[in-house]
Amino acid sequence: MSIPFPCRPARTPHISIRGVPMVSGRSLRRALTVVMTGALAWTASVSAASAADDPRPNIVMILADDLDITSTPVWQAMPRTAELLRDRGVEFTNGFAPMPICCAARSSILTGNYGHNTGVLTNAGPVGGFEAFRANGNESRTFVTALHGAGYRTGMAGKYLNGLEDDPGHIPPGWDDWNAGVDNFLYGGYNYTLNENGRLVKYGVAPRDYETDVIAEKSSRFITESAASGQPFFWYAASTSPHFPLPPAPRHLPDTRPTAAPRSPNYQEADVSDKPSWLIDTAGPRAATIAATNDLDYTNRLGALKSLDEMVAGIVETLARTGELDNTYLLFTSDNGYSLGAHRLTQKMAPYEESMRVPLVVAGPGIAPGRSDAMALSIDLAPTVLDWAGVAAPGPVDGRSLAPVLRGETGSWRSDFAAEYGGPGAGGRDGIAQEQVPGTDTPRIYALDMPSWSAVRTSRYLYVRWYERERPLAEREYELYDLVSDPYQLTNLVKTAEGRAAHADLVADLDRRLEELTTCAGATCR
Repeated sequence: MSIPFPCRPARTPHISIRGVPMVSGRSLRRALTVVMTGALAWTASVSAASAADDPRPNIVMILADDLDITSTPVWQAMPRTAELLRDRGVEFTNGFAPMPICCAARSSILTGNYGHNTGVLTNAGPVGGFEAFRANGNESRTFVTALHGAGYRTGMAGKYLNGLEDDPGHIPPGWDDWNAGVDNFLYGGYNYTLNENGRLVKYGVAPRDYETDVIAEKSSRFITESAASGQPFFWYAASTSPHFPLPPAPRHLPDTRPTAAPRSPNYQEADVSDKPSWLIDTAGPRAATIAATNDLDYTNRLGALKSLDEMVAGIVETLARTGELDNTYLLFTSDNGYSLGAHRLTQKMAPYEESMRVPLVVAGPGIAPGRSDAMALSIDLAPTVLDWAGVAAPGPVDGRSLAPVLRGETGSWRSDFAAEYGGPGAGGRDGIAQEQVPGTDTPRIYALDMPSWSAVRTSRYLYVRWYERERPLAEREYELYDLVSDPYQLTNLVKTAEGRAAHADLVADLDRRLEELTTCAGATCR
């Protein structure tokens, strides 16, 4: 399938798929009126259509779950997404998730704010989960509420926020078409329940119930209906692929071969004595867990990405079939990255490259193909979407619109950012324990979590302060890495007294910047 993106928006496209010319649903109504009623009626119909046919662009956001760009060969695993989005848009080679755990990351995507301003730094507890998101007033100031208030038709399918299962009937403000998972069976791909516009619908274990395929079908339906409505639309396709333990779709099982996870230089890091004490103390069990589960996890991830790739292609094909492709921005990314054995770690949450780096591509009207090395953060997505739509943000945002970068304007772009994690909480259940599929929860999952931290990431350095919520300032632990000379973060430059002395001035500068960024709000974050 070859589907070109034009260089600029056009409200009356001429697109061909397999030789069949198409026009948009909005333009088709206008054309039929001309043919059927003649020149006099045409004059009236143009006037009416102009009022109903909103020229603002559509926006589709496709969010993967736990998909890193450091260890996973994303574009080889998703060749259609590479062809249809990456190769026809801009790939951000420095895409980051500053809050690298699901709920905190998604909260920041929806609001454009850092975790210290959403109040969501982990998956549950006082600083985490859906309840914290709602309690802090975030639901009324998502970019979705702003789009909806400005006349956009809005919809989603898939994963919203961890903790929604405690209030499964809830529908947040701003959504016209709501299809959110309300239990953790969503991670397994089967036997889950969706809140479909107020009706709880149980899906089973048949091949047709496979979660990513259900989201793909709902995506096609929403886009088709929206194209016919004449309203500009926003669609959020949020499959849990390739989050553990999602298997490949049944049709992909035969060609999903056992594959060993990449053995990068920091895989099962041999000497972790320079790492913080939590990692030193748990290095043995962590290494054993990786040896037992990592290759199977990686194999399933590659297999699950096949159906996600098909979903992306289906969305693009539906946009083309309905004539909306030329006026639609498409954004593909992940909520956070994922560690496949780096530093003896599984899961995410860490301030290291594997957890924070994510794929990010943007395609659409006026975007020339290319690559950008600008630091693009998940907090930038909300202001970007609102910028495209010409809609004001409903409140202060910490991120910046990527629209200027997409035009090649990077002269005053950021050179650093804050990163944060709220930890698993005193009971050990506020972090990744919240993501366990019912029936698979074991005490070992708590040992795989890590303490809270805050960090500043520059183009050259990563500076981390551990135990932010667990210990007083004098008892916290620190890491400093030179990412130019040590891209795999193997040598903590401030573990020893000699190292701290040698880097005292640098640490002082980074510590000041860390304080600025972790207390910033709105414009002061930019």
